[in-house]
Order: sequence, then structure tokens, then C-alpha cells
Amino acid sequence: MPRSMTGFGQADRNGYHIEVKGVNHRYRDIRVRVPKDLSPFEIPARDLVQEHVTRGKVEVNITRSMSTGVQERLAVNWDLARIYSEDLSRMAREFGGEVTFRDILMLPGVLGENARDIEELWPPLREGIDEALTSFTAAKAEEGRRLKADISKRLESLVRMHEDMKQAAQGMVDIFRERLRSRLQELLGDKADKIDESRMEQEIALMADRSDITEELVRLHSHIASFQGVIDSPDPSIGRRLDFMLQEINRELNTIGSKSQVITLSHIVIEAKAEVEKIREQVQNIE
Repeated sequence: MPRSMTGFGQADRNGYHIEVKGVNHRYRDIRVRVPKDLSPFEIPARDLVQEHVTRGKVEVNITRSMSTGVQERLAVNWDLARIYSEDLSRMAREFGGEVTFRDILMLPGVLGENARDIEELWPPLREGIDEALTSFTAAKAEEGRRLKADISKRLESLVRMHEDMKQAAQGMVDIFRERLRSRLQELLGDKADKIDESRMEQEIALMADRSDITEELVRLHSHIASFQGVIDSPDPSIGRRLDFMLQEINRELNTIGSKSQVITLSHIVIEAKAEVEKIREQVQNIE
């Protein structure tokens, strides 16, 4: 089942609000934004996202929730602050001036890291990221189902066009024969009865060989069937394979179009190429 690169997921867990947004991108580009005090977890969070994403631009934004019990007190070393206060006050008495709490805060060691071990923050944060990624992946899978339904309908149209091409190509030699005979009659006029039938049949045989599209039609049918097989596979990350297969389908259509000797066949090829382009637009959204 194909999975879209576009999606959104979020979670509020353990005092964190996590948002995950994905858009189309040729490669995998993951960006994680975390509060400054959680910067040690930026790389682990990115690694966690990489386990769920193979292609696309993904932005992860992690913020602290303002719910009750989340706020933590400042990590103040009160004993050291008192010592600094006594020393600064003594200096103020000796040399003049005033001492404020801001002066004490600027001194090293007074306001430090929270006493809570930073490593203890990762497990609850990871739970929130996992929940947001689950929601994100579900959204991408739902969009992937819609993409598959649309692409499958267009593939059915291509199959019908393939059959129409086979029918149109069957009368191509006869059409060329009549066209050649008519042209020769216009050029020769009264001498048209002197047309070398043997020579004309040789020219028709050469044209038939140059305009034969049997191999192209066989390959086109094979590519379409293979494309449908990949779409139906359980692998969600098939965007690159589908894009390559569309190139092969388009190559066969170009060859058929260049060999076409009848307007009907040319029109079918144009319609088929337009349908392939619509499929390509959808494939660009697949991871």
C-alpha cells in the first residue's frame, strides 16, 4: 500500500506538545526543533523519526505544555548564593555601592542546571514523539489509499488505450498501401497503370518493418502490469520505483508515437501520455 509524503500528526504527552508535519521532497530531510534545555535529545529524536520516514521533508516541533505540574523551579544553589551575598555585601561596605540579587545571579554556580537528571527526561519525551509519529503515519497511509485509488483508475484507462493501439495498428499497412498508391496515381496521372507493383510492395514491406510496434506494445503492457503490481504491494515506500517505471512507460509511448502512420493511433498515444502525466503528478506525492 503506497504511503503519501504529506501528513500531520500531533500529541500531548507527559507535559510535551509534539507536532510532526510532512511535505513532498525528493530526498529525506528531517528537521527537529526542541527547547534549548532539551537540545541533547535533538539527534535521538531525529533518529526516531528516520525509523518511520524514507522520503520527504519532515518537520518536528517539540514544546513544553503549560499544564499543571509541568513547571519546574529554578535550580538555585542557595548555599553558594548566601556566601556570595555575604562577600559582596562586605565589599560594598568597604568600597561603597549596593548589592542586588541580579549581581549574585551573574556569578558562576548560582543558577545552574535543574537538579533533575537530564537523562530522565528522554523516556517520557520519546513516548510523546512515538504517539505523534503514529498519528503522522496514519495520516500518510490514509492519503496513500486515496492516491492508489486514483492511480489505479488511470492505469485501467491505460490498459484500454493499449488495446485501442493494437486495434489501430492492425490496419496501418493497408492505410499506407492506399496512401502510397493514391500518391503515385497523382504523380503519374495517365501512366498510373505502369506502376511497378513489385517495387511498391517492397516499399510497403520496408514501411511495415519500420512502423511495426509489436515489441513496444508488449513492453508497454508489461510495464503497466508491473506498475500495478508495485502499487498493490505491501511496501509503503515505492515512490522512486514508480517514478522510474513511468519513465519506461513514457519511453514506449514516445516510440509508438514516432512510428505511427495513422492519425487514430497518434491521438491515442497523445491521450495515453496525458494520462501518464497525471499519474506522475500523483506519484510525486508517494513516499
